[in-house]
Amino acid sequence: MRFNCRNDLRWFLIRMLVILAPVTISGCVETLSSRHITAKQALLGKSESEVLACAEAPRTVSSQDRLRVLSYYKEGGLLEGSFPGTKGSRPEGVRHGCTAIVTLENGRVTQVQYEMTPESTATHEHCEEIFQRCGP
Repeated sequence: MRFNCRNDLRWFLIRMLVILAPVTISGCVETLSSRHITAKQALLGKSESEVLACAEAPRTVSSQDRLRVLSYYKEGGLLEGSFPGTKGSRPEGVRHGCTAIVTLENGRVTQVQYEMTPESTATHEHCEEIFQRCGP
């Protein structure tokens, strides 16, 4: 079968359409991760009473001038460091936990910080659990 320039151009355009169509369409699709709002973000702007209603009582509360700081702590479960499949639980040592510090200025949340224990822990899942009922 013999192709001329016109047929070659047509096949080239069809190939490009097939290759670029998924890329073009995927730009219009909103993924779940792009809509995910963390508890940390959901707290910003809330009043102290709203935070207390959804996150229980803080571990400590301190005030200075117009700032108020609420401190929460959440630790992983007893078996978090266990090895599955063994006859007993063998914890790795230090249990993972999180201290969440909520700063309010003029009665509204302006900042939320997470401090992980141990510091090498990369995930904030225990912190997010503290505020899971404080969703958007």
